[in-house]
Amino acid sequence: MAMKVLLVSPSQSQVYGIMKPPDYPSLGLAYLGAVLDEAGHNVKIIDIDAEQLSNNEFLVEVKNGDYGLVGITVTTPTFSKALELTEIVKNNSDAYTVLGGIHANTMPEECINNQSVDFIVKGEGEITLLELVRCLETHGSLEHVDGLYYKENGKILRSKNRALIGNLDTLPFPSRRLSNRYHYSFPDALYELAFPVMTSRGCPGNCIHCNSRSIFSRRFRARSPKNVVDEIEYLIREYKAKEIHIWDDNFTTQKKRVFEIRDEIKRRNIDVKFSFPNGVRVDYVDEEVLQALKDMGAYSVAFGVESGNQRILNHINKNITLERIEKAFYSAKKAGLETWGFFMIGLPSETRATINDTINFSIRIKPDIAKFHILKPFPGTDAYRQLQNDRLIMDNNFDHYGIHTAPVHRLPTLDSSDLLTLQKEAYRRFYLRPSVLLRQILRLKSMYRLKHNATTAFGVFRKMFS
Repeated sequence: MAMKVLLVSPSQSQVYGIMKPPDYPSLGLAYLGAVLDEAGHNVKIIDIDAEQLSNNEFLVEVKNGDYGLVGITVTTPTFSKALELTEIVKNNSDAYTVLGGIHANTMPEECINNQSVDFIVKGEGEITLLELVRCLETHGSLEHVDGLYYKENGKILRSKNRALIGNLDTLPFPSRRLSNRYHYSFPDALYELAFPVMTSRGCPGNCIHCNSRSIFSRRFRARSPKNVVDEIEYLIREYKAKEIHIWDDNFTTQKKRVFEIRDEIKRRNIDVKFSFPNGVRVDYVDEEVLQALKDMGAYSVAFGVESGNQRILNHINKNITLERIEKAFYSAKKAGLETWGFFMIGLPSETRATINDTINFSIRIKPDIAKFHILKPFPGTDAYRQLQNDRLIMDNNFDHYGIHTAPVHRLPTLDSSDLLTLQKEAYRRFYLRPSVLLRQILRLKSMYRLKHNATTAFGVFRKMFS
């Protein structure tokens, strides 16, 4: 017996602004869809932004779809949008509703405490969702589905924790056919046919602003090189992929595995470009690793720098040094890679002087692209707890927790308007230099990149002067 399941990515316009088209389809939903599809269930994925669906259009889909279960992936700033969708489902169908994702993992009880939410998936969702669907079909006992919050006679209950998936090779490749490829477009890609791939889960880092470990933990688990390259070959064969974007938390955690993936790609004579837009840690790269990335076809790598002040790096548990950061950027450039630097403004215990150190440091290490984001202290992170304990969080409306929305916190010597001013100053000081403007022009190596970077450049300049 097969169940009809709808998987939904709610609107992220509050996170990134209105994107036409959005960057990527949800790999998380694509993995869930693949597991359910393999088990014989009828699965559909909807991305509200990609398909530009209004709530009324979503309502029509729910009414006509005859779904048994509707699953929605949730981040903190998309939570209210997700609840709007669950209310539409519960008011207009007999389908069950289930939430998963980062916010559902960090605040499970708050999420399921809403009348329109039936279940919360805690931890990795693939096996839990499959077992939940089977349990609902057979009217089995929910307590036997690990990793689940559920309701019984008005009480909120939870089963035992779901163990992490030991062998990621056992998962099917994420189902690409469930998403319309042409609804998405990463703005800095060289080619239109770019696809995201995750080759591992978990990051050994312990940064106070990151909540990724709430799902994947700090334990690094990796797919085998053969399995990874099989997926890459599949994307080239079935979808004519020209570019692969590695979306791991830290692809380079195991040095030997980096070399093995490179060797497997070269052995099969695969000719495709690679980019690492999600970032890698500077303490897990050296000249040899970065050259291996270049040899496998990489043209761009991003590093999470966060701060240009050593005291702040120590405070946020980054466990890296400024010298290590400089060496990583130098080695990446030596290997012929474009570099991105991710910087944060408003980290706990920051001052105007430490933020100025970050701006100066960004200029010194010369990334091709610099992003300066004001910290959003997401629930479940140590940064959130620190700022909350110090009564420095000024806005608890999660709608305002997108990375491009106004600051939701202050610091002892800096209010939210100071943080915004310093962010604008960072962008102006970094980009409004002749050498950097020339470098941006030289990066436009394809018509596709030229076309899409124009929109990005407009956004950056608007941020500088708005």
